[in-house]
Amino acid sequence: IGLHTMWNEHFGIGIVEMMAAGLIVVAHNSGGPKTDIITPGQNGNGFLASTVTEYAAALEQASSLSLSDDNDDNNINEMQKMRQRAHDSAKRFSDDVFQEQFMKLLSCLR
Repeated sequence: IGLHTMWNEHFGIGIVEMMAAGLIVVAHNSGGPKTDIITPGQNGNGFLASTVTEYAAALEQASSLSLSDDNDDNNINEMQKMRQRAHDSAKRFSDDVFQEQFMKLLSCLR
């Protein structure tokens, strides 16, 4: 689990790096983490919190994600699924995606 507590951070490259490493992130519910990076919820890629109580609840929820393979969903547990969603989500901030999007914008100028 990765913990990020900075309030109103403009983007949060540290959060993206934690997600790319496969950590489940609990970040402050403001700024870039809220608007651009973390998608909370049942099929989300992390958790958002603002108060000490919310951080405690998010950390508890993250640490209690199912580790069992009770559902036969390709034998991937709940924690691994969130880690994979976080890792996949971080790819949208990669150099390759940036270059591809930048070149698309430049091609409009021709």
